[in-house]
Amino acid sequence: MEVTSGAGAVISLVVVSVLFLAWLVALFMLLVDSISVGAKILWFLVLTCLAPVAIPIYLVLRHRRHRDLPTAERSLA
Repeated sequence: MEVTSGAGAVISLVVVSVLFLAWLVALFMLLVDSISVGAKILWFLVLTCLAPVAIPIYLVLRHRRHRDLPTAERSLA
């Protein structure tokens, strides 16, 4: 299948749209995350420059960090 064909163009558009939405969600989650300002700035730069690699890494690390929080802190985060 060629990317320039009709079906290839539609699939490419869908993939790019999904990746863009994943990037936006990761940036929003970063804004509301309970990490320091310095860490937020660093993660923003990494998410912006290395998005395909950084998005899954950030989401996994965030999930692990929130899973390890005590229940009282989890409701605040």
